[in-house]
Amino acid sequence: MQIVEKRHAQLSNYEVLALLRELDEKQKEQARINPQIKFAENLKTIQFEVIQNLKSPQSPAKTQTPEQIESILFELKKYNLTKSEKLQIINLRPQSIAELELIIEDCEDRFPMETLREMIYLIGTNLPMPGKVVRRLESGNEPLEDDEVLTFIHYEADPMEQ
Repeated sequence: MQIVEKRHAQLSNYEVLALLRELDEKQKEQARINPQIKFAENLKTIQFEVIQNLKSPQSPAKTQTPEQIESILFELKKYNLTKSEKLQIINLRPQSIAELELIIEDCEDRFPMETLREMIYLIGTNLPMPGKVVRRLESGNEPLEDDEVLTFIHYEADPMEQ
């Protein structure tokens, strides 16, 4: 096998999950049509484990939609982030400034604290956690310390509001 184009495309975890689910369905259909067909056991094991990992409650890929991904990419355009930084934001769904600083290279030099707070809020609203709502902490409403990392709080969704 020869690699024609190295790193032709980077896939988000959501895209990998969708691709593996589609591949799994095709393999099941082929097995129904031809019961004699055999797939490499190690390939099936890897597919199964990756799908299980990406479907876990800790994985944002489980609940993301193409619309959410398009929305967050549109919102992040103004920050001049690299493709890799955007991809990691989609895959990891950072919930604090500390997590965001680990994703963005030279974060402290490139963005002031208020911009990071804004990014975290945008991530929380465009890539929401299921069953949670996001409310922004406004400056001055609560005392913030210098090492404050959260700029929004996830509250359990109130069933009365839905």
